[in-house]
Amino acid sequence: MKRREFIHNFSHALAASTMLPHLNYLDASKKYSLLENTVSPGKILIMVRLDGGNDGLNMITPMDQYANLNKVRPDVIIPEKKLIQLGKNDLAFHPEFKDMKVLFDEKRMKIIQNVGYASPDFSHFRSSDIWQSASDFSEFVSSGWLGRMLEHDHPEFPGAYPNNKFPDPLAIELGYSNSLMLTGKSTFPGFIAGNPENINQILNEFDNTYPSTYAGDKLNYIQTIAKQSNLYSSVVKDAYLKGNHAVQFPNGDLGGQFYQMSRLIRGGLNTRIYHASMGGFDTHDAQVNQDDHAQGTHANLLKKVNDSIIALMKCLDETGDSDRIMLVTFSEFGRRIASRSSGGTDHGTAFPMMIFGNNLNANVLGKNPKIDPKITWEDNLEAEFDFRQIYASVIEQWLGGDNATLKDVLNKTYNQVGLTKEFADDDMDGVLDKEDKCLNTPIGAMVDTNGCEVFSLASDAFSVLATSASCIGQKNGAISISSNNKNFSYSISIGNVSAGVLNKANNFSQKIENLAVGTYSISIRVDGNTSYERKYEIKIGEPQALNAIASIDSLTGSLKINLKGAENYYINLNGLRTETVDSRINLPLQKGLNTLRITTDKDCQGAYNQEIFLSEETTIFPNPTSGPVQLFIHGSDAKAEITVNSVNGITSYQSTHTIPFSRTVDLDLSSLPAGIYMVKINGATVRSTSKLIKY
Repeated sequence: MKRREFIHNFSHALAASTMLPHLNYLDASKKYSLLENTVSPGKILIMVRLDGGNDGLNMITPMDQYANLNKVRPDVIIPEKKLIQLGKNDLAFHPEFKDMKVLFDEKRMKIIQNVGYASPDFSHFRSSDIWQSASDFSEFVSSGWLGRMLEHDHPEFPGAYPNNKFPDPLAIELGYSNSLMLTGKSTFPGFIAGNPENINQILNEFDNTYPSTYAGDKLNYIQTIAKQSNLYSSVVKDAYLKGNHAVQFPNGDLGGQFYQMSRLIRGGLNTRIYHASMGGFDTHDAQVNQDDHAQGTHANLLKKVNDSIIALMKCLDETGDSDRIMLVTFSEFGRRIASRSSGGTDHGTAFPMMIFGNNLNANVLGKNPKIDPKITWEDNLEAEFDFRQIYASVIEQWLGGDNATLKDVLNKTYNQVGLTKEFADDDMDGVLDKEDKCLNTPIGAMVDTNGCEVFSLASDAFSVLATSASCIGQKNGAISISSNNKNFSYSISIGNVSAGVLNKANNFSQKIENLAVGTYSISIRVDGNTSYERKYEIKIGEPQALNAIASIDSLTGSLKINLKGAENYYINLNGLRTETVDSRINLPLQKGLNTLRITTDKDCQGAYNQEIFLSEETTIFPNPTSGPVQLFIHGSDAKAEITVNSVNGITSYQSTHTIPFSRTVDLDLSSLPAGIYMVKINGATVRSTSKLIKY
């Protein structure tokens, strides 16, 4: 067995921390960026895992997407009238988050939307490892980000700990096993406190000298573990007993862990990091009650989260310790957008993280997720923030880490987000408030390094499009330019040549015509502002060939034409000219022969020509017949040629008949042998072929 495995197994057995092989003492000259000491009170980080994959869309609902959510997750969505509106970002809380609304209004709660990672894994175990180790989906890391951070700032741990400067545990896990998050590369710096009130010495004190052998090394570990565990157990139990209070916490794992935590903090324990967890969030089925979606398994879970957090905040408010905490919730993933007919949701991707504390930059971070009403069960929310951006922000902004810490802990550089008041950016212009000389710039405004607005226009202020291609050797291309910002007048140039303006006179729209095939550099300047210029590269290409499909609508006797390839179409039907920009058009046909020709503005696109014959209807009766038949011919033709052919193509009868006023032509086929014949009738407006049976 390897040393690290031996320590790990032994730590589980003793529910205590494990040791490094070297047992040197603390270097008093070293500066600790994370933990200055555990003698005096300091900042506290509380990591809370919502195990199983929490449904963020029902916990914090984007109300601007509610109609689409109602379509794609009808089996679980909370009734709109029961949601708790936040009044910001069109968000609403689950009905069981009534106390979270209080913290949100007091600016003691921060919401970060759409947190996840690239190429998400849908396995509970794998995704949990990714979140706790802060690794990429393709990496397999056996240490956690908080464990690595503690090791980075305390390389002498555990051999020299506890000591006069660090008498209290660096981190505490409330439960009966250590998490990957607090597992270091070589140590387990988290002290496991299953029930602080019942902690006793796990081994009698002993102080033996062991030989420098493999077995002696292991015995040395055990002895060091016992000493450290006994010392930590004593200070933890003392703090727990001193921190007794009357605040009521909810029953259950999270409420119990928070109760223990509150007593340790109030009792004077100066541990800086706590880890708590709560399971049950894997709600594939029965996530909600079918008769009331505001109730059910998920509602019960969120109520416990709500009640536990508010109880902890109230308890620590009494002593002022709530100013020192930052509480961060996370899960291994969210749930799918679409619901299941069983009243649940499957494993998903991104979800909102919640952060609590009295020193937060409490603005909502991130955009509301966009919900497509046509999604399938496979579709998921896209991550706007990588979860390691949040970790990096916690390390530097709350725990005092520096660039070296971030590099050693997270291995990569991640853009941070403003979590604390010190890193607040209330006008969200990218300049921290403490360095911002213009604190109320409009949302979306472009600013300089001082946070003051500089002249800018929205990215979609202009539309510049090639609206017409050009034939080779000709100049019939065009570029259309318009602006939706009508507060200014604009000048347009192609290269260095003036090409037009955008102003009220032309309704801020300009078409530049007579352009040959090529690429054009378009510049737009704001009149009266010499520093602003917007540039576009627009290509004029050759037009595609004219594409037209014409068919007869048998119900209306009209011509249906589908067109593609041009802006304007010129249709000549039987000498009548029609101009249209539509890609579909219906035109009336005349009985008999119709001639169709379609052209465009550009000769190089070609022309479409077709002849269409629309025949009058004819009827033959009786059919079958023994000989005599009558042919009824609609319309106004005076004459028609009648031909009778056998099925093998031999003409049995052919003659031109005058059509009487009754429109009925009598024909005697008694001389023809029994069989099947084809009767053709051709006239100016008639072309028909009918099958006739002679018996």
